Amino acid sequence: MIESGRALDLVRQHISDRRRIARQNAAMADEIGATEIWTSRDDGTVMSVRFGNKHHPEFTKPGRYGCRPKKGTEWAKRFEAQEGYDNPAYVISQEFGIPLNVSYSLPDGGKGWECIGMPLRECGFLFFSAVGPYAMWVPDIPAVVADIEARAYTVDESVKSFVLAFEGCRRIEDEEWEILVAQHKLAEKRAAQSALNGSAA
Repeated sequence: MIESGRALDLVRQHISDRRRIARQNAAMADEIGATEIWTSRDDGTVMSVRFGNKHHPEFTKPGRYGCRPKKGTEWAKRFEAQEGYDNPAYVISQEFGIPLNVSYSLPDGGKGWECIGMPLRECGFLFFSAVGPYAMWVPDIPAVVADIEARAYTVDESVKSFVLAFEGCRRIEDEEWEILVAQHKLAEKRAAQSALNGSAA
């Protein structure tokens, strides 16, 4: 759970960047005349669009995930020039020195290496709104080390010495976050019901 410090700055910046990208994407969709857009999971920028019943001459024919600008067109340049947000996995891992891969030695003298977590999703932020609450997830490095050492491998010391603790954050169980999610959904549901009852009165 993020409560203060650098992590709080980072999650607020991420939310601000996401809002900027959402406005940028909506303006682009409106300008093109798109009825639907697909965005990058990495940085939030527009990857492809759908035009409904009409078709834009600078875009490819629609496929399963819409249309993309044809090469060499003005829209291809515009798509290429989009500035998205920084991937949270990269931001968090860089800021806190979180290892995203581990090297180890084998009993026979060989070497090994493996990624930790899902690529581009190893770390991330959790939040309901700009005002929080906020949390972040990171790989459980000590558990990864223990798993590798259980295979009788020797883990690189730089990973083995990593401490899973961050200033301004406290570790919570998955269930604690799930409770917060449920409370948030309940509050939203009650607010919606209250609004309906108020308009019907």
